[in-house]
Amino acid sequence: MATTPMIPQLDKVLSSAPLGILQLDANGTIVWANETLAGYTGRGIDELVGHNAEDIDEELRRLFETPDTIFLPDGEGGPGYWLMRNRQALHDNSGYLYYYMNVSLLQDLALEREELREQLRELMAIDEVTGLPNRRALFQKLEPEVSRSRRYNNPLCIILMHLRNRAQLAAEYGEAAVNRMLLSIAQMLNDQMRWADSIGRLDEDHILMILPETAIEVTDQLVGKIESRLENLDRSLEQGGELPPMKVAFGSAQWRKGDDVALLMERARESLAARSDAA
Repeated sequence: MATTPMIPQLDKVLSSAPLGILQLDANGTIVWANETLAGYTGRGIDELVGHNAEDIDEELRRLFETPDTIFLPDGEGGPGYWLMRNRQALHDNSGYLYYYMNVSLLQDLALEREELREQLRELMAIDEVTGLPNRRALFQKLEPEVSRSRRYNNPLCIILMHLRNRAQLAAEYGEAAVNRMLLSIAQMLNDQMRWADSIGRLDEDHILMILPETAIEVTDQLVGKIESRLENLDRSLEQGGELPPMKVAFGSAQWRKGDDVALLMERARESLAARSDAA
């Protein structure tokens, strides 16, 4: 039995409704669409009605494919439309009605919110996982220490700690379990630092220690203590068993006359690479 398109009264009322509406018959052919939907697609109603949903062009097939929130680009270079779709079966099994609500403003607000969150994360001085100073805060601490050494020729060392298997452990045991271990590592490292030292999370896989008034020989002693205490960290998993140990490598560098922050960090990375290759 053929599907009857919208009756004239409904057609008149719904053609300019504030949401897009489209009717498919049991064979998947578009038998009715309102002006609002045509506006979203940038097509005339006559370009939609009579076409099967499986045979229309790829852009329009988005109207019927998953997910339920879809994006239709504007062919004229405009911002396009984000549409939230809802499908309702007709009571006589003769097809479906599709409703499309324009949620572009909500989508834009969601994107702006995420951008603001990212900016906030960058501005925050604390790493969310470990509670240690983050990259931004670390360099705010390192810059004046380097300046002080350049002015007064004071000794200054840094230690770069590489968490070599963090990503692998996270993939196998989950981020939550690894984050608990990272917090334990951060607490242990804080216990090893003097009041004048600074420690923070440079990025996901690296921790930086800033050691004013410290000679390079002392860094080797500190690394030995850290390696020993890493072996004794509690690695218990909540579901039972133990998380494998965190594999680490260290690089260190001492400030030299003429060094800026970049040169000092570069030598620490070179030291880390050399020790990693030798391991």
